[in-house]
Amino acid sequence: MKTLSIILTISLFSFTANVLASNSNPDSVEIAESNRMDVMVLRFHKDQVGGQIVISDSKGEEVSKMTIKRKRMIIDFDKVNFGAYKIKVMKEGAEIATFNYNKELILSEVVR
Repeated sequence: MKTLSIILTISLFSFTANVLASNSNPDSVEIAESNRMDVMVLRFHKDQVGGQIVISDSKGEEVSKMTIKRKRMIIDFDKVNFGAYKIKVMKEGAEIATFNYNKELILSEVVR
């Protein structure tokens, strides 16, 4: 019986450690919900503050570069041209995450 309780204790500890480790992944970047179609809201882990966000167009030319200053940032695509964009999250020269954003002209939303 004592062996069973030791095995259960080790299993519970291992499961708890794995859950906590997966929730605190410093390499994860999340896209948060937004009511607006022309913005992208990114959530970062606190260890990623100080990193860089690099936005490039479909030709690979850099459009914008900004420093991550807080755990949540908004990227506004309102005033950029229509097309495909690539958003790279960098920290200490390493690429952490890559996202794609496609700004399309939707004819049903055009006001005459």
